[in-house]
Amino acid sequence: MTELAKEELSFRESSARFEMSREANNLRKSREFGKALPLYRELAKDASDPYAVAGLLHCLRMLGMFEEALPLCSPPYPEHLKLDWYRNEVIWTLIQGKLQQLDEKASVDEVVSEAESILALDPKGSVAKWSIVHRVLKAAKARNRWDVVSDWLKKVNPDELSLTPMKDDRGRGGWCEQAMWHNLKIRSEIEVGDKQQAILGANRAIGLFPLQARFFERLEALANFRMGRLNEAEVLYGKLSNGGRLDWWILSEYAKVLSKLGKDQEALILMCKAALSNKRLETLVALFSDIGNLCHKIGLKKEARNHLLLCKQIREEQGWSIPQALSSLIATLESELEGIASPASRGAALVECQGFWRKTVGAHQGSREPSVRDREGKRLLRGKLKLGSSERPYCFLLSDGMSYFCLKSDLPEGAADGMMLQFDAIPSFDKKKNQKSWKAVNLRIR
Repeated sequence: MTELAKEELSFRESSARFEMSREANNLRKSREFGKALPLYRELAKDASDPYAVAGLLHCLRMLGMFEEALPLCSPPYPEHLKLDWYRNEVIWTLIQGKLQQLDEKASVDEVVSEAESILALDPKGSVAKWSIVHRVLKAAKARNRWDVVSDWLKKVNPDELSLTPMKDDRGRGGWCEQAMWHNLKIRSEIEVGDKQQAILGANRAIGLFPLQARFFERLEALANFRMGRLNEAEVLYGKLSNGGRLDWWILSEYAKVLSKLGKDQEALILMCKAALSNKRLETLVALFSDIGNLCHKIGLKKEARNHLLLCKQIREEQGWSIPQALSSLIATLESELEGIASPASRGAALVECQGFWRKTVGAHQGSREPSVRDREGKRLLRGKLKLGSSERPYCFLLSDGMSYFCLKSDLPEGAADGMMLQFDAIPSFDKKKNQKSWKAVNLRIR
């Protein structure tokens, strides 16, 4: 082939590549990733063009094709990292295809290792950096590794995070990134830092994030409790209890404050309320132990034994270790209660304990449980069931333009998505929106 022929061939190939590249870029910008993908595959065959590889990564990432995308950036091409677009696509591919795909059971060290390798690529902007850091914070918080939480919060500037509330599947606004950062910062100060700084931080956050004020008020109360300021903590928890229904774990914290102050009967009532408000027994093991120990303290030996047995039986079912102190106290109580039969199973122990909770709370309220009418509720409503994600423990009932919150554990047997159900409703509180709402109860298939 003559030199002239070679030049003509090279020119035609360059022109064809230019046209293919322009078409691929236009399709990508129009979000037609499936059509752009084969073009970028052809353009990136030899991986010499960083723009082509970046475009290919972008399309694969947007299409969720991480099995093909990850080998292109693990490790990344060193000579291409000078191109911001390529480096950005590598970072987001590793975030979405690797870091965020780690199993929830992955250890904190595994998550940290993966996150550190991505941070080493020097992501620009707060969005990518927060996505990396947040995954570590989530894993560390779940395992009470507050030292890790404290360290990783320092890797982002909270003032650069978004103030826009994130929306749930139903379009409702909730926490913004800055509020989440401050919430974790204050909690880590309580657990492994300066509790006085936690109180100051909570007070600032209450003013900055009014929609989440109750959460920060709770942290202020917890910090006071941990510092031994029991009277201040009691006032703060009392204020929270007057502002709407409390989660079971806040009731449990409040009860510990009252018990420390010698108000054992009031503490026991709150513990029983907490136990009645949550059906996930494995999350209540510590609470059952607290109720058992308090009952033992005030001389209710049978009730103490029943709660401690329930605690032990749940631990055994979950494959958790049994503390020696727990076994020893159960043995002591069994000896002292000789002749009074123990519950034969976890189910029997639970029935005994539930009866005690209702009796204790009912005696305080003057009745076993407030009726729908007593709580200014609504009766005999009909609504369409919206189950939503299978991973969430709650769902909603839609009736006359209104939405009613409902726990899936409260649904009647046979209830299915889209089914019309009859129900009553009681006043509740939407913590995400910091406003009153409604909860569906007494659900029936009609």
